[in-house]
Amino acid sequence: MVSVIISNFNGRRFLDRLLNSLRAQRGVTLEIVVVDRESTDGSIEYLKAQPDVRLVSEPPLSGLVSGYAAGARVAKFPLLFFANEDLWLDPDCLALLAAQIQPALRIGIADPWEWDYHGIRLHHAGVWFEPVPWATNWPWLWRQASFSAPLRQGDRIPFPCAGAFLIHRDCYEDLGGFDTRFFLDFEDLDLGIRAWQRGWQCVTVPESHVYHAVGASDTQVVQAAPQPVGRRRYISNRSNLFVLPLKTFSAPWVPLALLSWFLALAGNVARGRWNRALWDFSVLENVRRRLPELLTFRRANSSYNHYFPGERFFQLPEFQRRNDSGPARE
Repeated sequence: MVSVIISNFNGRRFLDRLLNSLRAQRGVTLEIVVVDRESTDGSIEYLKAQPDVRLVSEPPLSGLVSGYAAGARVAKFPLLFFANEDLWLDPDCLALLAAQIQPALRIGIADPWEWDYHGIRLHHAGVWFEPVPWATNWPWLWRQASFSAPLRQGDRIPFPCAGAFLIHRDCYEDLGGFDTRFFLDFEDLDLGIRAWQRGWQCVTVPESHVYHAVGASDTQVVQAAPQPVGRRRYISNRSNLFVLPLKTFSAPWVPLALLSWFLALAGNVARGRWNRALWDFSVLENVRRRLPELLTFRRANSSYNHYFPGERFFQLPEFQRRNDSGPARE
């Protein structure tokens, strides 16, 4: 039994195909919860006319995972499938994901493989960390995620894609749910680190396919504070590079976030990207506003950070390139 929780913001043009693909799912009992974030494109009227959809409201400024969290609060089934509005699923997608969840073995999260909306190009396969000389857009500067790892059915991965994944409610609640201050980007990595710290595992499911219109949200405008989502996303992205070390890293490694910020600023100045350079200072202000709650979380999470510091997460052998990788198991 799966509760599908969709976070929708002006996604009316995608909803027909998404809902029809959910109604066509085989081997699972579903409820459909759509959290609409004050859409103005007819989404609300359309959703109200769907008898099998439970409609919930959430302000758009709060972001993607706040929509997810609002839906999880009213969902009734033990498995929660979180999804963007701009995707659709193969008929066996959810059943294949559900078959991998085993709470008794602490396997709490299952991640499908993600293709572009037309099923032509693979965007998100298995996940592992690649060593790099310097990664200015990643919390641990000597690792970067690869989303094209040729992993097999049930192989362990560090974190799922926030655009579409399945999680058991016991795991979700043990982690404290999503950090709803994440607007976009790295909310899934944050979830993955906290899951690892608490002994939960995430696995990849190559045979489970979703088809996603990647990047469709970036050109939208949040009416409550008129600005393109792309600008808000940039500030959120860079802020979250501070947030993750502040939440989970050992104290000596937290200053790396400031170094990463400085290098990003210097790169924007060197390339004449003056708007982004100005946005970089908005990043610092965003972090300053979030600092009290981040410190509160850090104190509450101190024992996990001591025994399982976040920087170690990026260096675990099981999350690095492996020689035994191959095609999905039949």
